[in-house]
Amino acid sequence: MYVTTELHGRGATLTPRGDIDFEALDQLRACLTGLPDTVAEVTWDLHAVTFMDIAGLHLISTPTAPAQVTLTNLTPPVTHLLEVATATFPDRGWDRHLPAPVGRGAVRTTV
Repeated sequence: MYVTTELHGRGATLTPRGDIDFEALDQLRACLTGLPDTVAEVTWDLHAVTFMDIAGLHLISTPTAPAQVTLTNLTPPVTHLLEVATATFPDRGWDRHLPAPVGRGAVRTTV
């Protein structure tokens, strides 16, 4: 797993490339915990994610993550997982991470 991290003010953009699964989870969590304490917003740019399983759901709901989490550039596998998670566990709020209707941009959520 290759991850780029860009810091911008009080935010950070993390861009993982490859599969988000349990094998990659520790590395991705280390990217989160390695961010400066001043980071209050994290954007996950998922354009290069080819597969995501439940480990990805754990990642975006990590209690140690900054309060503001945004998912952008969802690939079909990521969108499919979020749709299945929403249908299976509607009270968990996974639908907040699904793309907004056309013209509304990225979805911003508070964890």
